[in-house]
Amino acid sequence: MPRIYTPEAKAEDMQAIVRRLRRIDREKRLAIVIGLAVVACSWLCLHAKIPLSVGYHEFADQRTLLGIPRAFDVLSNAIFLVIGLWGLKFLLGPGSRSSFLRAWERLPYMIFFGGVALTGIGSAYYHLAPSDSRLPWDLLPMTLAFMSLLAATIAERISVRSGLVLLPVLVFLGIASVEVWQSGELQGAGDYRFYLFTQYFPQVAIAAMIALFPPRYTHTRDLFIGFAFYALAKLLEFSDHHIFGLGQIVSGHSLKHLSAGVACGWILRMVILRRAARLPDAATMQSEYVTPQGTESEIRW
Repeated sequence: MPRIYTPEAKAEDMQAIVRRLRRIDREKRLAIVIGLAVVACSWLCLHAKIPLSVGYHEFADQRTLLGIPRAFDVLSNAIFLVIGLWGLKFLLGPGSRSSFLRAWERLPYMIFFGGVALTGIGSAYYHLAPSDSRLPWDLLPMTLAFMSLLAATIAERISVRSGLVLLPVLVFLGIASVEVWQSGELQGAGDYRFYLFTQYFPQVAIAAMIALFPPRYTHTRDLFIGFAFYALAKLLEFSDHHIFGLGQIVSGHSLKHLSAGVACGWILRMVILRRAARLPDAATMQSEYVTPQGTESEIRW
């Protein structure tokens, strides 16, 4: 009788794959991650220059509201400011102590949520008058978020020391990617490759580390949900004009801001709820952790 492929069966298969991957020698798993970085860097060096797409600044919703041009694209950035400030407030408060084994492990997340809050400001400023000169104010805060989350994952999956040592390096690379584009654009030869690398490579690397290495903390499932909302945000961004054309109620780009903001909200949820995880059970890839209500177990992703 053929197997009925239910969501539960898919989850079991995924867990079996993760168990097999994590039984590989640690050195080989590290080599896989390094190999991904080498391949990505090779693409960055060998691929032809990628200019900013024609019509990049021409967003679908040009309506003015209360004197604010492109109001929905501008105001929808408020979600980033709210989530970013909420994250910083939590990290600086006493409630974050149970979410981190060491106080200085908060640093990547402080940069992450700081970047999210600044994205709300920078993106709103850009959408008031979209142009090449204002675009860096939109891009720079996002690179802070992408690269700091990558550093946090390295710290929590591979080595705390390595993650914190690489944090300033990765943040610098993110900032440099925007500077490279802007410098080239001023000379009429803008190259978007480096920025695209800093936007998409962290996601690939984070997914690989989640599959290959057990976590230091629980609630990784919230990170998965955050990634799903971010993927939805990119689809909405690419469908900006099409969605707005379905009745001119809201544009894809405005919805993109909301979906990406929700993605950041799920990462905040992860940080608030997570607890230190014990070493995984080799057979089940589960761990126990202590909550105020007692001991629970969670699949070790």
